[in-house]
Amino acid sequence: LFHRFVRPTAMSEQRINQYIEGKYWKFVNRVWHDTALPFKEVLLQFEAWLTQHQLWTKESGGPLNRAAFITCGDWDLKTKVPEQCKVSMIKLPPYFMEWINIKDAYSNFYWTEVSGMRTMLNHSNIPLQGSHHLGIDDTKNIARVLQRMLSDGAFMQITA
Repeated sequence: LFHRFVRPTAMSEQRINQYIEGKYWKFVNRVWHDTALPFKEVLLQFEAWLTQHQLWTKESGGPLNRAAFITCGDWDLKTKVPEQCKVSMIKLPPYFMEWINIKDAYSNFYWTEVSGMRTMLNHSNIPLQGSHHLGIDDTKNIARVLQRMLSDGAFMQITA
């Protein structure tokens, strides 16, 4: 599991403090912010992690090797990561150019409309663990939905 906090660069200190104080979102604390790393550094660490686990090589420069990102919607990898790469003056890495949107996969497999992670958890009778919208907890909950789908016979394909 790879997990890092990325230091916000385009957010004022006042706005960061409002997040930490819980005005916009609870569960962010000062330690997370103070130990967060710049996006470029996290990306380098992530690429080292991918390489260490034989999921990608810089030499190939292409998509992931026998792996895929699972997202809950397209926004993170379609919009936010490319925006962050642009702000950080980094070319969008090719491994971020395809993913599996679990909402689409879930809807197609179970023949039901879902609006998000909570809907999939509820529909699958899986209790929410941790805090909704806290990245690491959302990741673990999405993984639990994925595990259920795979145990029910779902086959995952790139959706975007």
